[in-house]
Amino acid sequence: MSVEIISATHNGLDGMLVSVEVDINKGMPSFSIVGLPDASIKESKERVRSAIVNSGYEFPLGRITINLAPADIKKIGSLLDLPIALGILMKSNQIEQVQLKEFIIFGELSLAGSLKEIKGILPIIFEGDNRKKNNFIFPLNNLKELRYFNLGNFYPFNNLKEVISFIENKDLLPYIFDEEEKENKEFIFDYGEIVGQRTSKRAMEISAAGRHNVLLYGTPGSGKTMLAKAMPSIMPPLSYKEVMEIAKIYSASGLFKGEEEIMRPFRSPHNTITKTALVGGGKEVKAGEITLAHNGVLFLDEILEFKKEVLEVLREPLEEKIININRLNGTYKLPCNFLLITACNPCPCGMYLGAFGDNKCTCSEVERKRYMGRLSRALLDRMDLLNYVPKLKYEDISKKSDNLNSDKMRENVIKARKIQQKRFKETKYNYNSEVKRKDIDALFNISTSAKSLLASYYEKFDLSMRGYDKILKISRTIADLDNSDMICDYHIFEALGYRKNIEGEII
Repeated sequence: MSVEIISATHNGLDGMLVSVEVDINKGMPSFSIVGLPDASIKESKERVRSAIVNSGYEFPLGRITINLAPADIKKIGSLLDLPIALGILMKSNQIEQVQLKEFIIFGELSLAGSLKEIKGILPIIFEGDNRKKNNFIFPLNNLKELRYFNLGNFYPFNNLKEVISFIENKDLLPYIFDEEEKENKEFIFDYGEIVGQRTSKRAMEISAAGRHNVLLYGTPGSGKTMLAKAMPSIMPPLSYKEVMEIAKIYSASGLFKGEEEIMRPFRSPHNTITKTALVGGGKEVKAGEITLAHNGVLFLDEILEFKKEVLEVLREPLEEKIININRLNGTYKLPCNFLLITACNPCPCGMYLGAFGDNKCTCSEVERKRYMGRLSRALLDRMDLLNYVPKLKYEDISKKSDNLNSDKMRENVIKARKIQQKRFKETKYNYNSEVKRKDIDALFNISTSAKSLLASYYEKFDLSMRGYDKILKISRTIADLDNSDMICDYHIFEALGYRKNIEGEII
């Protein structure tokens, strides 16, 4: 009868439980692993052999067969070393055969028999918790990743011999984390440090309150990048569900070590990024920048310098909040519910709009239109707020601060967020920006004067249906920030001001 041990592997960003079955029969010595293992699992033969011998045991002779079930799903990673070694030692009667079905066991072995840290422990812990299997045996170096998620009984070990001793004697209690005092995180950038730009700060406040995408444009050095980088300082605090999602993504990507506090992601890829690096994928499916920005901010600085074909792949994720990666061995769904902030110059030289009414642009009309044409109308239409960031006059620089800092703005954002939570309590929505056309009239309280005003602008500027909806969504967020139950005409007026393109046309 074969020995069976429950272990785990990864399927995209999710954990997947695997049954490791070990059988040893008489015959010519051989070591076979079946069940669609990848190269790292096939190479575990030599690691397991050396680890067993160097731990003071004998590697058995005979036909050794390892089956990884379910057999029709590809298994990846080196974390199956530990259960394979334990199964071989049990089946060869070198250690006691005990039932371990209540445990999930995983870890990579070194040649000396020590357990090495693995990548992506959190997706496995979450999957085990979902399956009601809450006992975990794993490498000690992975313990620090779990300090935020006490979801089971953790048994961390340094090497193979310690694991065997625990299995035979059951002489160890689960690890208990010390309670840590959480410190308030200080953000690097604060809107109080930005001189002037009150209109732009208002736009960022609206964006954070309703999760609205933003395009910032203006002359070089006007403060577009700093406005974007200060955005995390005014966003609402993370919910426990959001913390779990972020931690799982970063753990599976090998970017979370448990030493840092889990914050809203802020990703700012360079404009030379490829499509695969942006949306994810590859031979072994990995998270791209849009998934790493899940529940946070994706900032594309100098967006017009990105390749057009790279930008176009953002259209579906911006609408669906998820990216589908199709491969021969399966389909993977990666979450990408992020706030998009983009920044650009109005022309190649950057001076088209001029400073203080003085147009110093040296670009021709053709050059400027070709430059702006890198951003398609379809993608531009998905930007909720279009905000001009002007160059400050000298007297504005020398003025005292307007006292509008991130703390005050964050208070306003949190109040508006609570209003939205109450409004969408019985729906699938979380933010104003997510509401579909069919539900707008039912969920948004729009005054008669606001409807008539927007109707006149719809005809005058030949708005698209998406543009019409976005104006209403922005107006609803502005009304929430003003603590107004109804969308009034002055909310519509302010929203229209944030839908003007570089030419001054409302879109």
